[in-house]
Amino acid sequence: MKRAESAIGIEQTILVAGSSHPELAEEIARQLKMSLFPIKIQRYPDGEIQVHLQGDVAQKQAVVVQSMGKKPNEYLIETMLIADALRRGGVSKIVLACPYLAYSRQDLPVKSEIAFEGSSLAARLFAHFLHEAGISELVTCDLHAEHIPSFYDFPVEHVSARKSLVDALGKECRDLAPLVVVGPDLGSAKLVGHYAEELQSSFALIQKKRLDARNVEMLSLVGEVKGKNVLLADDMCSTAGTLESAAKVCQEKGAKRIFAAVTHGLFVDGAARRIQNSPIERLFVSNTIAQDEKPESKTVLPVESNSKISVISIAPTFAAAISRLVDRFSQYS
Repeated sequence: MKRAESAIGIEQTILVAGSSHPELAEEIARQLKMSLFPIKIQRYPDGEIQVHLQGDVAQKQAVVVQSMGKKPNEYLIETMLIADALRRGGVSKIVLACPYLAYSRQDLPVKSEIAFEGSSLAARLFAHFLHEAGISELVTCDLHAEHIPSFYDFPVEHVSARKSLVDALGKECRDLAPLVVVGPDLGSAKLVGHYAEELQSSFALIQKKRLDARNVEMLSLVGEVKGKNVLLADDMCSTAGTLESAAKVCQEKGAKRIFAAVTHGLFVDGAARRIQNSPIERLFVSNTIAQDEKPESKTVLPVESNSKISVISIAPTFAAAISRLVDRFSQYS
């Protein structure tokens, strides 16, 4: 990465890692040929968090690397406290590099038959929290809805893991023709279109009805998969219920081989085991979210032990985005 190798602006920038994904932060730092700035994040017995900077940050630009999967509430508070410490330390600017932006699925009010019933709009409130904490720019990946950046009062750079996932698919899986990209719900139409364009293939969609936060019902397939290889494409996988059901629908409709590509692997409630037992031959997922090394239950299959899951690093993409921000900062500072 030639841009990252130059020293332009690096001396004015510090890279700070939150506790959500230290491995990804270290990898981004290596890509940028930088060291992570030392901070101490202390947790009290009752759950309170305190952040101490371990050095001078005055007049620096700070880039905070913090993904918000698995423990979104805790990592949000931690991010705000890191930003507060940096602001009190005298930084000139705070950029949040957030590979997975929590609460992005709550971007629209919940529809209700009761006209006066209210519901929270978490994605907008989340943006307000970050702004009030002192964040002045955001870099994030594959948002659940394209209008989410409009919630923010500061610039949002939206990068994608799609190319990295497509490249990995091409390297690991041969003879994919004829290929059709399938969206597991109608809301994924635009994403599926991008994948189909990248792969120069046709696409199809599955109509889905969400029964509750954990269960979905597949209603119908719009398109043709018979005799074709299928790539299921989605922005995230939580319980894997949607992917499992979509794979079964494609199998029933005569698909030959079935693959999947998702950016954000939340993998909760036995998702990895569900994928292992599904018709999906291989699932490609980026490392925007750290995976638990020790599952809470012995019945839960760790992602690392799942032979069907290939984890692809998003570090080069974020390092390139941060490098562009560093150069821009040095030009206008």
